[in-house]
Amino acid sequence: MPLLPRERRGTRVVSADDRDRGSTMSRNRLGSRSALAVFLIGVAYFVTLAVGFAVHGLTEPIVGPILAVMEVLTLLSAPLMVVVMAAIHDYASANHKIYGLIALAFTILFVGMTSVLHFVELTALRQLGSGGIVWPSPEYAVELLAWNLFLGLALLFAAQVFDNGGPERGVRRGLLISGVLCVAGIIGPAVGNMRLQLVGVLGYAVVLPVVCLMLARLFRSNRARASLSNDEVSPDGVSGNR
Repeated sequence: MPLLPRERRGTRVVSADDRDRGSTMSRNRLGSRSALAVFLIGVAYFVTLAVGFAVHGLTEPIVGPILAVMEVLTLLSAPLMVVVMAAIHDYASANHKIYGLIALAFTILFVGMTSVLHFVELTALRQLGSGGIVWPSPEYAVELLAWNLFLGLALLFAAQVFDNGGPERGVRRGLLISGVLCVAGIIGPAVGNMRLQLVGVLGYAVVLPVVCLMLARLFRSNRARASLSNDEVSPDGVSGNR
């Protein structure tokens, strides 16, 4: 059997397996940090949302500085969600790559729609004196389509990537719960009862940040395993676990 190709870096011989392990560690680090950032932003969003409900109640729209803070947090978390879904797609086994790819595609749709809406709201509409997302309005309908349907579908497909036991089981369940709640929230605007949409808020503002924290831990533990495996390779590039 031919030997794996190797390249020399000074006195250290690096095999193709070494490079693969190093690449896996880098990807897991990116996924872990992005998921943790989404969790922290999610906590800030939840606190801001709670303040908004306390000030305006459950029937009145959240407006003013509170809404602006929520929109800024949304714009910060949106690109991070793309990175998290890309990391999930990369994490998936060969048989589950298709689910990760579909989840990433729906996430890109979700991020594009909500980012455009909130950027326009924070800049042009606010300067024109017509800022504020209230129901019923075309802008709010687009927002709910993004957060309830497209994000919900992304989470449901992402859940299919994790089919093992241990930490993966918890991540899968969390993604499924969050996804179902998000999709269920579309009932609110569909029937004109926005209280029903609060089910979707529970999915993306409460459950999803918790799932992202679980994902951060999963990616970090996977990176630690890859690092341990890399440390077990002797200086001549031959693994000690033969």
